[in-house]
Amino acid sequence: MSPWLTQLILDSRHRQVHWLMADAGRQHKWLMRLAEENLGDQPRRAAGLLYRIEHTATRTLALVQTHQEPRLARLPEEGVTTAATRSLGPLIEQLATGQRIRYRIVANATKRWGNSAPDKAMIGKLHTLRGAAAEQWWIGRAANCGLDTGPFDARQLPDARVRGRGRHAQTQFDGTATIADVDALRDAIKTGIGRSQSFGCGLLSIAPVSTSKPAAL
Repeated sequence: MSPWLTQLILDSRHRQVHWLMADAGRQHKWLMRLAEENLGDQPRRAAGLLYRIEHTATRTLALVQTHQEPRLARLPEEGVTTAATRSLGPLIEQLATGQRIRYRIVANATKRWGNSAPDKAMIGKLHTLRGAAAEQWWIGRAANCGLDTGPFDARQLPDARVRGRGRHAQTQFDGTATIADVDALRDAIKTGIGRSQSFGCGLLSIAPVSTSKPAAL
């Protein structure tokens, strides 16, 4: 099954868009309209929904990935300037071990404390990683996902806020890598990386190194 990528350009001035951007839980529910209904106990996972919000000076962009072709007609037109979608099948099928790629991911870098925790009360608790610790987290995760990372940039983004569920830290990683395990990479693209995938984290966008930017439509 090849995933689909949808690009939604949103009107940053529209009140519907302001309402969505204030709560990642709202974003999740809104984007789940693209998926089929009655998907069982884990609808997001069944739908393969992964997304990332990107802001520029003039627009807000939502990149959305789903297992099936999205039902664009189910999204309200309010606040959506343009919408386009395409299958990622050709891109994923052409990947090969040893290939150089560019990538972008916004990830929730976390670690569950073990016996090395500074306080015994912290053992088993989830710890948010930032700065150099988040960068080391990404190097390890990238390796597990079949990537030999080269130089990359890490940028701390504002936490994603979810009403009733607190904040979720977000770090954006941009860089180049060599594919060391193409099957592991394909799986990571389809299933996402890390936690908080319901709230805008975990979508890995890639493109051959000769392409100007990752996974654009």
